[in-house]
Amino acid sequence: MDPDVRKTLMELNRPRGKFRAQVLKKSQEKVRKNIKTTFRLTKVLKKIGENIPKCTCTREISRAFCTELFPFWGIMKKYSIRKYLLADLVAGLTVGIIHIPQGMAYGLLTNLPPVYGLYTSFFPVILYFFFGSSKKISLGTYAVTSLMVGAVVQEKADLYLRPEKLTTTVAPSVASILNSTLEAPYSIFTVNTTAVPLPSTTRHHPTAADLTDEELRVRVGLAMSVSFMAGIIQFFLGSFRFGGLASFMSDPLISGFTTGAAIHVFTSQVKYLFGVQVYSYHGAFKMIYFYRDFFQVLNQVNPVAAVGSVTTIFVLILIKEGINNNPTCRKNLPVPIPIELFVVIAGTVISHYSKINEKFDVEVVGYIPVGVPAPTFSHLGFIGDVIGDAIAVSFVAFATSYAMAKILAERDKEEVNANQELVANGLCNIIGALFSSFCCSASLSRSLVQDNSGGETQVVGLVSSLLVFIVIAYIGPLFSSLPNCILACIVIVTLKGMFHQFQDMVFLWRLCKRDFAVWFVTFLATVILDAGLGLMVGVIFALYFVLRNTQRPYICAMGRVPGTNAYKDLKLSRTLIQIPGIKIFRFDCNLYFANADQFRDRLYERTGLNPKKLKTKKQKALYKALLQRKREVELAEIEEAAALKKEKKQLLKQRTMSIEEDVEKDDDDKSLTEEQQTELQQENGEMQTRFSRAWVPPVHTVVLDFSVISYVDSVAVKVLSQIIMDYKEVGIKIFLAGCREDIRKIIKKSEFYQTIDYNCLYFTIHEAVVIAQELHQQIGDPPLSPKDVLIVEEESREASARLAAISEDGEERGVKSLPQLGANE
Repeated sequence: MDPDVRKTLMELNRPRGKFRAQVLKKSQEKVRKNIKTTFRLTKVLKKIGENIPKCTCTREISRAFCTELFPFWGIMKKYSIRKYLLADLVAGLTVGIIHIPQGMAYGLLTNLPPVYGLYTSFFPVILYFFFGSSKKISLGTYAVTSLMVGAVVQEKADLYLRPEKLTTTVAPSVASILNSTLEAPYSIFTVNTTAVPLPSTTRHHPTAADLTDEELRVRVGLAMSVSFMAGIIQFFLGSFRFGGLASFMSDPLISGFTTGAAIHVFTSQVKYLFGVQVYSYHGAFKMIYFYRDFFQVLNQVNPVAAVGSVTTIFVLILIKEGINNNPTCRKNLPVPIPIELFVVIAGTVISHYSKINEKFDVEVVGYIPVGVPAPTFSHLGFIGDVIGDAIAVSFVAFATSYAMAKILAERDKEEVNANQELVANGLCNIIGALFSSFCCSASLSRSLVQDNSGGETQVVGLVSSLLVFIVIAYIGPLFSSLPNCILACIVIVTLKGMFHQFQDMVFLWRLCKRDFAVWFVTFLATVILDAGLGLMVGVIFALYFVLRNTQRPYICAMGRVPGTNAYKDLKLSRTLIQIPGIKIFRFDCNLYFANADQFRDRLYERTGLNPKKLKTKKQKALYKALLQRKREVELAEIEEAAALKKEKKQLLKQRTMSIEEDVEKDDDDKSLTEEQQTELQQENGEMQTRFSRAWVPPVHTVVLDFSVISYVDSVAVKVLSQIIMDYKEVGIKIFLAGCREDIRKIIKKSEFYQTIDYNCLYFTIHEAVVIAQELHQQIGDPPLSPKDVLIVEEESREASARLAAISEDGEERGVKSLPQLGANE
């Protein structure tokens, strides 16, 4: 192709391509514009941007966030080595000495080797030093959480290790308990309560020394999985600021649950005290079956274990109660005597040299590995099977830790951040589970020992962890000969503080019957059913009282305190003044869909002003006034008819014609003369005055005290609107006093003001009362409603028409027929 021709064609195509690009660009812009106008994306995005809080990151905000996430930073900045270091060292050594025997004992309580209790006394304590907000609690092993983790391990391990006996781990029903016989003491039950003989080799769960590698793997995996999930739940709730959920677990609920759980802990250690082998059930009614089997094998008690248990309990109680907890002796002791550690050392030495495991068949701890376990995710393979159990464990662990931290913080006038405590407990359980530590919580006994020993900060935890680390890394195997009955004695004596909570039952009975009911029901459900089920029953029962209080809150009619602007319940004192013509009503609860109808019914009941009944009385009064008006009109008609007979016929006809014209005009005021209009207005005014006097409501205003109401939903606003409309029909106004700003916003956003034609929101009760009195003095009795005005006008027209008809036919009918006008009454 000729180059010139090619150049010419390129020049011709170039503008065409540019033109196409411009057209395509304009079409795209047009499509975008149509999309924006159709879907209003600009307004939507603008509104979303206004509602989303702006994220700004400054140095102050970052510093506050880091200080909240790592409370130890603020604590250590104020740490005085001269004041606190010696006290923290002494308290740390004291608490660490207690950690060792309690960790091993509570590790046994979880159906794991005791060394896992030492792991729990080491890793979570170090982590809590960095993330915890409490200075005084001692985190680590705890009896109740160890029991709950042990119950999960026991139940799930049976499913994985004995699949051929899948239906034999659930405790039978009450009916089967009543129908069971003593001929099958070691029977297990299927779901349909059919008894199957249990082999003698499976009458009890094997001890730590008897565990195979597969059994140990499954048990450790279950314990770490439930602990890891409990930590995830706690961390999630703390991150999203759900620390207020702790308030749903009241002190009576926690006290009743922990007391019932203490019974389960005691039950789980009984077989070690006497050295007998009893099958451990799980599920509801497991304690009943356990003691049934226990008493049947009581003749097989190991005498060496029984004597050692009794001696150990006696020594522990003697030293702890006679010296450590004795106010006279405690003053002379720099630190409490670590009797638990002495008992553990003495028991280990005696057991090692006397060979009681081999000679007298006394169960011992067994092999304890040396060293710190490496982090691993291999133990978390059972997470999907333990989510439900992890929820209960997480709530119990946090509630116990937070309650203990709050008690010790209030004693020292300090604050504890509930959300940060959730985060701290969650991280301790999450990271601790990777290092083979089961779910941790604060211990009541260790926390009190730490506080009494003079501990000031969580440096105590670092010192105690160092002592526990020495045991784990170096001297752990020396405790392999320790009898299990010694650890069981330590656990049982430690439960003394929980058993003292039975005194709360007597105190609550005298103070508040509802709290006593919560305590007793939670305790009973925990003992009879199980720890998890008992906690669920207790929470539901406590929430029942919360919902019941919303349905039956405190209500009262209020009166004015003489000489003040204050208003109180009229039942509290006879000197209170009830404002004439005004009722003041108070409802001490938030208004929402569940109790809105209850609010309306209580308002009608307490004030004695039911709009339906008042409307019926009003109709009767108006009807009575209407009948009286009819009688007066008929009497006037009779008198006028008699006067018409005496007058002239012409004047009579003119009078009649003028009345007919007034009636037939159909309210055309323009065709009436001024005199006729004046007469008609006077007649209507007289009728309205008569009707208004016929009905006077008992009160002219009802004031609702909203000062204690913090929340109102849309259903409650609709009910309020309906109440105002009902009272408006009977001539009563409704004023709302003390509404908060959020309630005012909800009322303004709704269609509330479309139902009323006056201002009804006031800041105080006294303001509403004063304005109601002033309005009543200015306006007087409430005017007739439009419906009543129509009745008056219609009655006026009927009276005028009847008067005209009588005047026209006066001569024909005569005076004799006139009295028949009122015969139809």
